[in-house]
Amino acid sequence: MKENMNNSNDNLEEGSEEESKEVFRKIIEDPPNKEIDLNETMEIKDDVTIPMNETTEEGIEIETDESEIVEVESVERQMREVHKNLVEASLYAAGRPLTIEEISNKLEFPKKEVEELINEVAFEYFERSTALVIAQIGDRYQMQIRPEYTEKVSKFAKGGAIAERYLRTLTIIALKQPILKSTVIKIRGTGAYEHVKYLLDNGFIDATKKGRTHELSTTDKYADMFGLPKDKTELKRAMVTQLGIRDNGNPMPSSESEE
Repeated sequence: MKENMNNSNDNLEEGSEEESKEVFRKIIEDPPNKEIDLNETMEIKDDVTIPMNETTEEGIEIETDESEIVEVESVERQMREVHKNLVEASLYAAGRPLTIEEISNKLEFPKKEVEELINEVAFEYFERSTALVIAQIGDRYQMQIRPEYTEKVSKFAKGGAIAERYLRTLTIIALKQPILKSTVIKIRGTGAYEHVKYLLDNGFIDATKKGRTHELSTTDKYADMFGLPKDKTELKRAMVTQLGIRDNGNPMPSSESEE
């Protein structure tokens, strides 16, 4: 019994000795007098956190600026599209050639913008499959029917869009009026018979019997449609200016009489 107690005491002593060594080792590795500087820890955290916050705020500001730029550009594109549509609608509604200045004044758009937009509209009409084109006549622009569709729809026309071939014949008549029908045929070819008939049927020209042929001249409807003076002399002078024709200061000659 005594021997067992001694063995137990030995074991306790050995256990106490081991625990003491463990405590002593911990004390050496992590002295109890070492204090944790909470302020220093907070400063380190602050140093790490603050730059991150600043970077995030800058990032948000940059994203916000870019978003505003994108939004402004989107609004500008939408407004330009609206302006282009209005230019197109003006050409359709007028039913006659319009100058850039007239479109600019009535729509209250800058001339440079109107010129750019009307060229864009003309190019779009040229590129896509449509029966209409935007034709330039001197310094004016007009919405017209493509020549290949004119014959089929001419019976529906009451003014407005005019096919290019009819317009060319009409321009010759207007510049040289009064001009004999036979002279027009010589200039434009035999197809001009049909052109003259179309122009007469639609009220753009008048024909007066003269010998074996007819003398042709434009009507007030033509002058009104193209925004020209009704006086024939003033009309021709205005057309010469618009078309940029050089006449050396002399009036545009009319045709000679034919028997």
